[in-house]
Amino acid sequence: MKGTYNVPAPGTLETVRHLMNTWLLPTATRVPVDKLPALVRDQEAWTRDFPDLPLGAGDTVELLVELRDDLRRMLGGSGWPATFNRWLERLPPMVEMVASADATLVRHTPAPSSGVAGWIVAVIVDAVADETWFRLKRCPDCQWVFYDRTRSRTKVWCDMLAGDAGGRSCGTIAKVRRYRERQAL
Repeated sequence: MKGTYNVPAPGTLETVRHLMNTWLLPTATRVPVDKLPALVRDQEAWTRDFPDLPLGAGDTVELLVELRDDLRRMLGGSGWPATFNRWLERLPPMVEMVASADATLVRHTPAPSSGVAGWIVAVIVDAVADETWFRLKRCPDCQWVFYDRTRSRTKVWCDMLAGDAGGRSCGTIAKVRRYRERQAL
């Protein structure tokens, strides 16, 4: 059975999820790895990982790492929505009306000079409006950001089965750990 470790988020929110997962806690070493600084410094590597998201002049390593780290903390419930409001003040998106024969939609676009960080903020505003943002979660064990597609929106771990590339099953590991703690009492 295929695990849900890497189920994509809908639309452009998947790119935001992918950016948040540039910080990893590998199964084998359990030593954090931050891939974002190297990606930002290497245009070719960035283009390979984020082909539809070109870096701008203002897209510094410091800015993107700060945004990514804030977003990861917000998924853990820390500082939401105050932290995001600070990003909205810093990189306010523009509002755009998109009309079609079926409906008129309100979409948010980044200000022309806000680069990747502004694009991410605009995507999150739309994701909050359509409630997909709240389905992004961070695994309490491996810290992987995943998209919760369950009807109840109650998924806790990235995976219950050893379906990820490293064979990790955070949910099962946590349940076994709790069981052993109870048995030791």
